[in-house]
Amino acid sequence: MKKYYVIFPVLFLTFKTFSQNTTLRYSNFQTDLFIGIPIEHDKSLDKAIQGNAYGFLLSWNKVNSKNNKFNLLYNYPERGYSFLYQNLNSDILGEVYGGYRHFTYNLTPKRKNHLKLTTAFGLGYATKSYDEIHNDQNFAHGSKLLVSAYLKLQYFKLLERERLSLNTGMSLIHFSNISFKNPNLGLNTITFNLGINYKLEPVEISIPQEIENKENIDTSIHYNLTLRGGYNESKIIDSGLYPFYTVSFYGSKALNNYSTLTAGIDFFDAKFLKEYIKQQNENNGSNYNESAYRRVGVFVGHELPQHNFIFVTQIGVMVYEPHFYVSSVYERFGFKYKLSNHWFSEVTMKVNLFRAEALELGIGYKF
Repeated sequence: MKKYYVIFPVLFLTFKTFSQNTTLRYSNFQTDLFIGIPIEHDKSLDKAIQGNAYGFLLSWNKVNSKNNKFNLLYNYPERGYSFLYQNLNSDILGEVYGGYRHFTYNLTPKRKNHLKLTTAFGLGYATKSYDEIHNDQNFAHGSKLLVSAYLKLQYFKLLERERLSLNTGMSLIHFSNISFKNPNLGLNTITFNLGINYKLEPVEISIPQEIENKENIDTSIHYNLTLRGGYNESKIIDSGLYPFYTVSFYGSKALNNYSTLTAGIDFFDAKFLKEYIKQQNENNGSNYNESAYRRVGVFVGHELPQHNFIFVTQIGVMVYEPHFYVSSVYERFGFKYKLSNHWFSEVTMKVNLFRAEALELGIGYKF
């Protein structure tokens, strides 16, 4: 899985905006046509990637005019839904479809021509997946049902006529099934976009002259305990789904409205790794310790608050790993949702470099 989410939080570390008291914003529809280059991040994808990909992206973007903290801090981001079609131009990979919930942030609010960043997460469907008999070179997707995400950086407006505008941009599109069924190398595509945007009726927004959060920020160190779990499969094809459990303990310190730094320790208990060691012994005549499947890692991370949602990025390294699996370096991306001042829920992806290991569902407590 491509590690592109780390770029996103940095863009807002020092973001601060000044604006007039009243401004007009527009909800809008947008159509993007794109052509792209699938990334061969593993040699196993050599035969599957056969040419440039192409497709289209349809988006509906709505402006929220409420003067809440989230809108004030992030300059009234657009939010909406999008649909993607991508032809991978490959007899092995076929076509993919995606449906997303997305947010669009204006990175240059004081300029007439805007640079915008869209982040999206949703579900995908592939017309072709791995099949031992009929499609044994598709190591990207082991199943047809996938999760998907994309980042789109776009520039408005090369051409504007009344409510129509032309825009260009670049995207990074990802599809994966998060190791629910292997093979699962995933697929990442870099695309070049050309789009048409149509504005709907304007929305008048009254913005304070100085958009700045006046409330005090709690910069003390807090401690957090998170329990995560789920099911996943090892990289051995058809080895079966097994439960895993993760316990994380970490400290967190808020720097400002946009950045909270974290550091802590993870304890991993993954039954798929126990089965993986057992199958290595049976198939290769090895003599590995089948009880050596528990691991311990340390990590540092960043949290980006967005109202009750918090965007999480972490990078860690295994400090106790009696049996090596894919990589000693791992990443975690996902979301926290504040249930109260102390309790929160999580949906995160644990990734070993480019290979997704698990979709983690969690519950946590902030002391």
